[in-house]
Amino acid sequence: MLPYIDLGFAKLPLYGPIFMIGAVIAVIIIRRLAQKAGVEKSDALFAVIYGMIGLVIGAKLLYFITKLPVIIAKFDIYIDLFKADYTKAVDFAFGGMVFYGGLIGFALGLLRYCRHFKIPVWGLVDLYTPFLPFVHGFGRIGCFCAGCCYGIEYNGPLKVHFPYNEVVPQLSEVSRFPVQLVEAGLNFICFAVLITLMKKDMNRSEADRKLKQGQLCGIYLTYYLIVRTLLEFLRGDAVRGKIGFLSTSQIISVLLILPAVLLLRAKNREKIFFVPEKTNDITKTQISDKNN
Repeated sequence: MLPYIDLGFAKLPLYGPIFMIGAVIAVIIIRRLAQKAGVEKSDALFAVIYGMIGLVIGAKLLYFITKLPVIIAKFDIYIDLFKADYTKAVDFAFGGMVFYGGLIGFALGLLRYCRHFKIPVWGLVDLYTPFLPFVHGFGRIGCFCAGCCYGIEYNGPLKVHFPYNEVVPQLSEVSRFPVQLVEAGLNFICFAVLITLMKKDMNRSEADRKLKQGQLCGIYLTYYLIVRTLLEFLRGDAVRGKIGFLSTSQIISVLLILPAVLLLRAKNREKIFFVPEKTNDITKTQISDKNN
């Protein structure tokens, strides 16, 4: 556990830099693949910026929603905390991030970019999909360093014992299952499978391509919904909220089953990375306009 780097004049939280390393690597690779996928390099970059803004908003908002029942139940105490030290009150309400909120926020940010600049959304979705688990894997390594999203009490092989943490003292009281690192590893495996499938289809002719638009995203969602639902039983941070015996993330996983299935089927969509044909560098639309 290494929650921050002491720079002498300031302490730098380590989660953010680790996450950004993964994001920067992903963007570099995406830009290299963009042309082959029929996506402008500028769109591949700027759409990520829109997506990242949505990611932060969505992740923070869903975190706040998970904290809302506690704030409502102890509203007077929360108001007193806000009056005494508003920074601690704000940190309590918005100090964390929830992955599913970030995923939904990223999707909405991407959609906003595509609608505003009239860019086909599926090309970007298919291009970005393999890198979602890639960046997420780095994020989970950051979680391990920060001591958040920790596992259940565990004394078997590969157990971890975190040093004392004033913010989460119960974290260091017992050995824990390294669920963050397990999820990081499973995300990297998912990335390897998705990028292999994508590059194989890229190297085929359009007629021989197997994947339809959105199917990569469907494969990713199906994989992650199963993985996340099972890993939730190994999580020890119950503070994230539950409804009955299901955690917030498990409930969202159930709600995302239908979109995942619809993306997997994708029968009526074009093949992945479909690029409109051009005739003598003049598009069919331009030829039609000339004929009129």
